[in-house]
Amino acid sequence: MKRMNIEEIIRSKDIDTYRKLMGIKSKRKKKIMLGDKPERLMQHDAFVRVRRASRQI
Repeated sequence: MKRMNIEEIIRSKDIDTYRKLMGIKSKRKKKIMLGDKPERLMQHDAFVRVRRASRQI
């Protein structure tokens, strides 16, 4: 008897669930863009107030 992994079992039983899971898997995390040099971000005035919250510029 051939052993099946979870992916093969879900694919054979419920193709819709398998497609949803593969769609979740294929989404890549976006890289965080700082937008400035680390030296500039470390300065004393690198933070500003925006709507009562401090944001890094």
